[in-house]
Amino acid sequence: MHGNSAVHVRDVVKSYGDKKILDSLCMTVERGSIYGLLGASGCGKTTLLSCIVGRKSFHSGEIWVLGGKPGEKNSGVPGPRVGYMPQDIALVGEFTVRDAVFFFGRVLSMKDNLIKERFEHLSKLLELPPHDRFLKDCSGGQQRRVSFAAAMVHKPELLILDEPTVGVDPVLRERIWNFLVETVAKENTAVIITTHYIEEAKEANKIGLMRGGKLLAEESPSRLLTLFQTDTLEEAFLILSRKQEEGRLNNVIETIAREQNGDIALQSASSTTSVVTFDVAYGSKDELTSDKKRQKIKKASKTSINGDRMRALMDKNWKQFYRNVTGIMFLITFPIIQILCFLYGVGGDVKGLKLGIVNQENLNTACQNFPFNGTAEPYGFSDCHFRNISCRFLTYLDHPMITKVYFDTLDEATEAITHGEILGALYMSSNFSESFEERIKQGKDADSWITDFGEIKVYMDMSNRQTGATLKYKLYNLFFDFQEELFNECRWAKGLGNLPVREEFVYGHEDESYTIYMTPGSLITMVYFMGSMMTSQIMITDRREGVWDRSIVAGVTSLEITLSHFILQACIMVVQSFEVLVVVFAIFQQEYLGSMALIAFITYLEGICGMAYGFWVSVICEDHSQANIVVTGGFLPMMLLCGLIWPTEAMAYPLRIFAKCLPFTLAIESLRNVVKKGWSFWDLQVLHGIGVGFFWTLFLGVVSIWMIKLKR
Repeated sequence: MHGNSAVHVRDVVKSYGDKKILDSLCMTVERGSIYGLLGASGCGKTTLLSCIVGRKSFHSGEIWVLGGKPGEKNSGVPGPRVGYMPQDIALVGEFTVRDAVFFFGRVLSMKDNLIKERFEHLSKLLELPPHDRFLKDCSGGQQRRVSFAAAMVHKPELLILDEPTVGVDPVLRERIWNFLVETVAKENTAVIITTHYIEEAKEANKIGLMRGGKLLAEESPSRLLTLFQTDTLEEAFLILSRKQEEGRLNNVIETIAREQNGDIALQSASSTTSVVTFDVAYGSKDELTSDKKRQKIKKASKTSINGDRMRALMDKNWKQFYRNVTGIMFLITFPIIQILCFLYGVGGDVKGLKLGIVNQENLNTACQNFPFNGTAEPYGFSDCHFRNISCRFLTYLDHPMITKVYFDTLDEATEAITHGEILGALYMSSNFSESFEERIKQGKDADSWITDFGEIKVYMDMSNRQTGATLKYKLYNLFFDFQEELFNECRWAKGLGNLPVREEFVYGHEDESYTIYMTPGSLITMVYFMGSMMTSQIMITDRREGVWDRSIVAGVTSLEITLSHFILQACIMVVQSFEVLVVVFAIFQQEYLGSMALIAFITYLEGICGMAYGFWVSVICEDHSQANIVVTGGFLPMMLLCGLIWPTEAMAYPLRIFAKCLPFTLAIESLRNVVKKGWSFWDLQVLHGIGVGFFWTLFLGVVSIWMIKLKR
């Protein structure tokens, strides 16, 4: 499009469900003019401006901006030819007043000395707060003036201002209008301004009165006042609104115009007639590109990376980060707190499990300070006599895991189990030592009563399988220790007291802490979760505050926004990964057999993978609460299926295949193989975990950027 029109809107329809926000709306803004768009809240003004700057799509009609369609190669949107001040402040709270103006200047590739010159001029004109004051410490009116300065810093051809004077002092409001009038006259700038203050729009060259998604009229303020014989624009707006309700809007406009013996210059901007009349009067019909030509227009590139914009975005992200002290403290301390909770709270030996003792061979008090010697006396060739070995066995139960609770009868002990007072009960009969001796002598020929009385009977509460099984296997081990020493005193081969199984360990050892097994999985899941939480929150904050949309209107691409956030968060992830590795392997001295560089690489890769997941969440979610639900809702099933809590080999085969395709299941196995087995990077099972991490990072990153482009 060329000629005198800066913006041309023809028959635009925008709907949300069954509700039409813009209803066959037509509007034209000439260069070198101020266009006042007036209407109550909810009439569609902000939606119309969002369509003009290309941030929202519309269902039908056409919009031309500075010679092209928004988002296409020949259009001024997005880019430096347009200045855009949205209704929201759309600035970073951690910015100073100076930072805000310089950010948009740098995004628009202005030199710093020119930005400084414009900033000083706008500071005096708009009475901006001190240049070093943070925006979050400014009042709403002050923030709005800074937002106005950011839109004006580069002297755009088209200036779009959505309610710039709300909350502004009346004297300053008058000064702003005078500045706009002067700028339009000198620079031939086109200005679209929306306002709640209808009367202040008298300074505009043309006003559009908007209601219910339609323009009721589009004409100069003086012409409207003359035609409706009113002293205020508000009265004219009221008359038009009433006629719209009665369905006689077009007739009343034409009738009033005839009664005033004037040409029908005032037309219903929502009718087809008005568009045809405008086209003939201004010759814009010839300016519209034909359908054939329109098909050849190429979309503007959205994937280019500009150095000036990237530097501005990186500076913005860095200032957002380091000026948020609470956020820094959280990001630094949270990984350490997490890993300390794991190391101190998970995998250690249980302690103080209450075990009931019923010793019928000796009263409980009789075992106190009993003589340890003489409980096993060898005689003859291979015989041995036992005495009070029940008390001897009880000494082996003096272990941190076990707290002995004595009972007189087995019934009392089982009753205590049913009430949750103890975890289990150990029972030895009245002739335990004698029966145990006979059982060993007679072996398989021993009578059943000898076998029965020569047993140590244990009654367990296995409702908590983990603690119950832990206590059970500890009792087994303690009994084997007891029996081995007993056989040694009887001059029997010690090996006869053990199971006839000889164990050899290729990796690890029998007494290895469960914490060591859990460490690789805990490291991977922790950094993945931290990465996803960081990126999901930051991206949504940018979008909800309006900084995202405003930056894109200024020419920033979705790729640049995503990449700038990704670079900063990747640097933060280096620190967080380093922290947890130092705590685990340097401070707590966890053993590892493989390369520390490879351990760090796998850990960091999963942090990056978590960040990619967070980016995807930030694209599909509208607010922080929804993002938290999606992040935790996706993370918890993955954690249950990744083999950290229970081996994947215990799952059904289809579920096992699914689990191994998740982002960090194979990564945990890879890291465990490096830490516990010393495997190298080129081992196939290690490469599997690294490959899956790379795949999910790339896949989620590409999908996120693609969805950002589609989300308008």
